[in-house]
Amino acid sequence: MKHIAYGVILIVFATILLPTVIVIGLAPARSVVSHGSTVRLINSGGLKDLKTNVEEAPADYNTINVFVVDENKDVKMNLEDYLVGVVAAEMPADFELEALKAQAVAARTYALSKELALGGKGCDLHPGSDICTDSKHCQAWISDDVMKSRWGNNYNLYHDKIVKAVNDTKGLVIVYNDVLIDPVYHAISGGETEDAINVWKENLPYLKSVPSPGEEVAKKFKTTVTVSSEEFVNRIKSKAPKANISTKNVLSYIKNVKRTEAGHVLSLNIGGVDFTGTDIQELFQLNSTNFSFSMKGSNVVINVIGYGHGVGMSQYGANAMAKDGKNFEDILKHYYTGVEIMKTDDLLKLKDGKT
Repeated sequence: MKHIAYGVILIVFATILLPTVIVIGLAPARSVVSHGSTVRLINSGGLKDLKTNVEEAPADYNTINVFVVDENKDVKMNLEDYLVGVVAAEMPADFELEALKAQAVAARTYALSKELALGGKGCDLHPGSDICTDSKHCQAWISDDVMKSRWGNNYNLYHDKIVKAVNDTKGLVIVYNDVLIDPVYHAISGGETEDAINVWKENLPYLKSVPSPGEEVAKKFKTTVTVSSEEFVNRIKSKAPKANISTKNVLSYIKNVKRTEAGHVLSLNIGGVDFTGTDIQELFQLNSTNFSFSMKGSNVVINVIGYGHGVGMSQYGANAMAKDGKNFEDILKHYYTGVEIMKTDDLLKLKDGKT
């Protein structure tokens, strides 16, 4: 009987258990995100639930809560309609269409990266809003009435052009490693964009320094700020009262100027006190941190190149590339290193079925 029992056990093992072990052992391990699983769409953003059906994604990402500063209230807007106002505010309407398209994609990516529904942090100045219209805090936006007032007889031409730029890129966003990027942009880099680590101490692989030719046509490519020697000394001492500096041979007190490869001032010493380039930019209201000093009589002349922080896409550089025949995708991939352009819905599907 013992031998019969052993035989039965062996048969059961061979016919039922062994194939199961083999199948389980050989099947590739995979983790499928199912209904209600959490993913990250935004760098440093929160984890969010995604539905298997994209149309049932958390809230409706095509609706954005915009705090309109001029009206002091939160307004729900269709995302694509909102972007028309952003592009109109952020980039000159007479720029090339492909440059306007690049701006539309960058603006859409930024807006979605802020959306609370997708895990963004929203607008911290206006809790409950995804984004605000203050260009110094989020990104600029203007209403249709402001467009009409600003453009006058060119309203129809410029409005239709911007609507086309938004519609032709509908739903497209910029991603790095399948995550929405922070698509910062500025007006004029000064010939070479800046590495994010030099500006915000954050090493982002898609925000590296790249050449940006063709910006010289911009009126603010080079600017100057002139102050008297007395005013220069007073402003320096308002920031650093212990600075050992006088109006006599004032430039001789400026030493150890350290620059980035793109030409922006990282730090300098004035009168024995260390300053950052940003300190000087703010003290003298300069357009950028790419500056140098000279004298004209008894006045200090601060020569400035570029406009803005210099990181990410240069708007005038984008326009130059468009004039040279490059399309919006060429422009974005030039200014944002290693990125891909994809549909928002495809990103959601990718995250939903990520293995």
